[in-house]
Amino acid sequence: MPARLTAYPPDGAALVRVIEEGTTYRVGRASMCELRIEHASVSRFHAELEWRGEAWLLSDTGSKNGLRVNGHMVRSAELDASTWFSIGDVQCSFERIDDAAAAAHRSVGLSRREVSRALSAQLQQPDVGMSTLIPQMLDMVLQLSGLDRGFVLYADAGQALRVHASRALRKADFSGDRFAGSASAVERTLATRKSVVCCDTSDSPWLAQRPSVRLGGIRAVICTPLLMQDGATGVIYADSRTPGPPVTELDLELVENVAGAAATALEAARLRDRISGLIDALPDGEAPLWEELRRMPA
Repeated sequence: MPARLTAYPPDGAALVRVIEEGTTYRVGRASMCELRIEHASVSRFHAELEWRGEAWLLSDTGSKNGLRVNGHMVRSAELDASTWFSIGDVQCSFERIDDAAAAAHRSVGLSRREVSRALSAQLQQPDVGMSTLIPQMLDMVLQLSGLDRGFVLYADAGQALRVHASRALRKADFSGDRFAGSASAVERTLATRKSVVCCDTSDSPWLAQRPSVRLGGIRAVICTPLLMQDGATGVIYADSRTPGPPVTELDLELVENVAGAAATALEAARLRDRISGLIDALPDGEAPLWEELRRMPA
């Protein structure tokens, strides 16, 4: 019988997998694990999960921090139809599902990836300017992540970052110590040029006590960089203040796909703007010679 496993790392995206009978799943940090959970408390090969004909068996494979099933430390345990267990410090939920639910899970994943590809393609339209492009990519990220609020910080090379688009936030929400988002998530994303994800800030060791998180009541966060090659920099930030489905690895994958397409589109839009500026600065008699260049895709 198939089952759905959801792992909730304290400071990362939730891992959601449908597991099928007939396969033994290794659980751990190692890249060859079928169920890979990247967290410091999880051993490289922490546990195994296998179907035993009538039940799923979870077994410790010599981990450092052990297994707990329903709060009790165990070496192995048969999992009930619905069970909570922990692998190191990572809480996991296990739920048996039928074949129809397993097929629906896979279908939804494929459908959402198709939506992400279609949205990314919209950003590549050659005549979309930056004033349209930036709000458009923010709306796409909010749609794909299921989060409520967001903004885009962006700056050309050598310029200061500023907010170029926002949703469900007021101007006052960005001022000083009243900043309504997670400043630490933005700072980490800019410093590492990697996405920051948290599906439950109350469990995150580095976010839970941050004033902007506590005062803003933030529950979930995605912050992903705009990776550009010419010195420009930016981030797309989204969060939610209400409990809801966890931010998953699939959510992050789709958001990063859109961010990658957006970064490419921003570079192209800036190049078109520069070309237009150069053409407009030419003497009237020379400008027509360059009109074809203006119409060319970047």
